[in-house]
Amino acid sequence: MTTITRTGAALLALAFFLAACGGDDAPVADLTATTEPAEDEEPTVPPAPPAPTTEEEASGVKDAPTIEATIPPAPTPAPAPTATPVPVPAAPAPPPAPAVSDAMDQFGDDMGAGGAASYDSYVTITDDTGAIQLDVPAEWTDIDGRPYTDDQGRQLFDVRASPDLQGYLDTWDVPAVIVTASREVAQTENEVTLLDELVGPFSEACTYLGREPYDDGLYVGQVDVFDACGGTQTGYIILGAVPSSRAFVIRVQVQVVQERDIEALIQALNTFVIVGDV
Repeated sequence: MTTITRTGAALLALAFFLAACGGDDAPVADLTATTEPAEDEEPTVPPAPPAPTTEEEASGVKDAPTIEATIPPAPTPAPAPTATPVPVPAAPAPPPAPAVSDAMDQFGDDMGAGGAASYDSYVTITDDTGAIQLDVPAEWTDIDGRPYTDDQGRQLFDVRASPDLQGYLDTWDVPAVIVTASREVAQTENEVTLLDELVGPFSEACTYLGREPYDDGLYVGQVDVFDACGGTQTGYIILGAVPSSRAFVIRVQVQVVQERDIEALIQALNTFVIVGDV
């Protein structure tokens, strides 16, 4: 399974989502040296072939025999028999599972019909404590950065932005982004459980397209992608992530209504960061 970067995660979510024996030559015996035989002694014939010529015997001088080694040519190896390949029937390919990226491509096509293609500008927002920051479209002026306490008494730091936060909470027709982080929650939960607890509720209203790993070099986690929420073309993306220290958990949620909200999603994933104590 491919690990996605910040932009890749968004695109996946939105897309629904290689010397020789070199000893010195042996010294050649100086067989040209003459050997004077004693007067009463017949010349000694060295045992090495070939036998000396008659003239050599008469002179009593042994010339160095010339040894010509005849090396027969190396036999030409017979070509290896060519095996006739036996065709093996290919196993039938399993039907490909719909990739999140392919699904998100369709998701983008579905919502591309209406609205502007992109946002004019972005602004950096923070929660009320300044611990969380990210960039959102300048048009998303309804911002709430208050921390809150959950039903287990744990404190969570949170910032959310939308053109209309109440409209986002009440309908599937308004885009929004929420970033939440907490050290206290990290004591009992992790990046996966943050997603698991929302899969059921969102699957009741949306089509669940799948989950992909996420790694942007700063945070790692998982991304869940939902489509066709509330019978509309709206998509919903949820990221659960942790830093390498696992000191806190982060959850990023983005509701995507129009094509340009895909751009806002990418910008949010590219810029969210925890800069303070959560």
